[in-house]
Parts: sequence; C-alpha cells; structure tokens
Amino acid sequence: MPQLDPSTFGSQLFWLLVCFGALYLVMSFIVIPRISNTLAARAETVEGDLAEAEKLRGQAETALKAYEDALAEARSRALNLAQEMRAEVQAETDRQKAELDSKLAEQAAAADAALMKSRDAAMAGLKDAAAALVGDVIEAIGSDKASDGDIKKALDSVAAE
Repeated sequence: MPQLDPSTFGSQLFWLLVCFGALYLVMSFIVIPRISNTLAARAETVEGDLAEAEKLRGQAETALKAYEDALAEARSRALNLAQEMRAEVQAETDRQKAELDSKLAEQAAAADAALMKSRDAAMAGLKDAAAALVGDVIEAIGSDKASDGDIKKALDSVAAE
C-alpha cells in the first residue's frame, strides 16, 4: 500500500496540514459565521414573536376585562331596569286594586243600604200583615176582637225575645 510507505509520510503530513488548515479557515471565516448569523436571526425572530405574542396577550386580557366590565354593567342595568319595571307594574296594580276595592266597597255599601231599606220596608209590612193576621186568627177562634195596639204590643214583645 502506497499510503503506508514511510518515504511519503512528509508530503502526506504537509498536504494533511494544508487541507486541514484550509478547511479550518473556510469553516472559521465562512461557514460558522453564516450559521451564527442564521441562529442569531432565528433567535431574534423568536424573541420578537414572543414579545409580540406577549403584547397581544396583554391586549387580549385588556379587551377581555373591558368585555367583562361591559357585560357586568349591562347585566346591572338590565337588573335595575327589570326592578324598576316590576315596581312600576306593582304600583299600577296596587293603584288599580285600590280603585277596584273602593268601587266594590261603594257598590257593596249601596247594595247593603238597598237591602236594609228593603228589609225595613218588608219588616214594616210584615208587622202590619202579622198584626192583621193575628187579629183575623183571634176573630176566627171566636174570641173578642183585640185592639190593634194590643196586638202590636204583643208582637213587639215576641219579636224582642
């Protein structure tokens, strides 16, 4: 094998050093800086994206807070409006109920007065009719005719019991 010939070791070592030196120089000045620049640009892009994402997350949290505040405010206004409407309806209902109660009380009083008047008229007529009937019964039995005053006194004493 010619590679293992000791007479060519010097030239082989020379070319080995030249090749490795050239490879070292190419790697040091061309390849590694390009890779470093690419990695740095990539890191900057990632950091920029992370910063943008953090900024957007902050904006989203602010928007969410504003949305929740607006929702709570709307809910509060709706609740207050519902309570006001309920109070208005209750007040109107109470007013109508009081109005109806007063009308019914007036009608009941008028009906009660009419009933009392009818009852009094009926009772007055009843007393006269009862007195006449008692007088007729006494006469039919064959007793002496009693005076109307005596019959009315007797009826009043019976009615008082």
